[in-house]
Amino acid sequence: MNKTKQVILGMLLVMTTGLQAQNGFFDNISEEDQYHGYLEMSESENGFFKAKSRNAVVKFKIDYLPTGEGYKLEATVDEGTDIGKTYFSIDASGKGNSCVGYPYESVLSKKQGQLSYISIDNYVFFVEGLSKDKTSFKSLLEVYIKVGSKSEKEKTKNKKKPKKKNSFMAKMKALKNQAKAAAGNFGPEYKEFETKNIREMITNYLVAMKAKQEGRTAKQKQSDNNVANIEVVRKAARDAERAEAKRYNDSVMATPEWKDLERRKKQNEANYQSRQKVDVVTLRNTSGSTIYVARSGSKNRGTKISAGGSASWSCGQDAYIQVNGTTTNTKVYSSNSGCGDTVTVR
Repeated sequence: MNKTKQVILGMLLVMTTGLQAQNGFFDNISEEDQYHGYLEMSESENGFFKAKSRNAVVKFKIDYLPTGEGYKLEATVDEGTDIGKTYFSIDASGKGNSCVGYPYESVLSKKQGQLSYISIDNYVFFVEGLSKDKTSFKSLLEVYIKVGSKSEKEKTKNKKKPKKKNSFMAKMKALKNQAKAAAGNFGPEYKEFETKNIREMITNYLVAMKAKQEGRTAKQKQSDNNVANIEVVRKAARDAERAEAKRYNDSVMATPEWKDLERRKKQNEANYQSRQKVDVVTLRNTSGSTIYVARSGSKNRGTKISAGGSASWSCGQDAYIQVNGTTTNTKVYSSNSGCGDTVTVR
């Protein structure tokens, strides 16, 4: 092996070792912390970037397949009047989207790879022009920085005695911070971001992750197929859940306790129906017009019985014909005379 190849392999080994603890894309993103978005990025010098504006504070939510792979990233606004509103959403199973390399997935891309999200440490980057081999990028469009992610130096520098939350000074400080942001002073997390060679950070990460992806086992590579065939995986999970539920239900219904419960339910239903027959009489209207029947002296609208139809009536109550809302003296059923039977009223 010549010296040039040895140097290149040595560099790759160093980069891979340095990023050994780096998580895959979905594992690295926090669903608990807030992230602040910085937009209109420009490369101020080789590898270092600056933002022109700061946008929403967001929280990320990740959806996972039943087999464990992350496949969808959604950012929702977590501050201000638009809180709860979806800021952006990208689904790896969507048309033109992709995410491969599980469990070392390094990018979540859309528009056939033209635009991609990359997550490293406290950052979620939105880049354009990812190379075909996914080891470099053309430009950085946006960055989402985890709120409160300061270096140890910054944490020590800014460690002060806490003030009362609603104190006058606290309010003044908040207004001052807003003014700073408007003027392009975006705070300590962004200040630390500016000191880092982001192009080198992302490139080293992509190269190291690609080396991990190429060394995956056949079992690990199956995860890419799971995401590519997401509907098949979901259906298999649903079928498995239904099969397990049926197996459990069948085992429960086979127990003596369940069989006794069912026996008692059937007996209760039979007792109820028996009581209904004793307590109710069926009044059948054999005339050619609708009639109404009511209790003696009732001024409420009676029970309607359509022509050729029938209705249930309380066995212990007399029934009288009702005409135009007025109960007549024409009795069509005498109390307790036909319990459980059918009686013709016309």
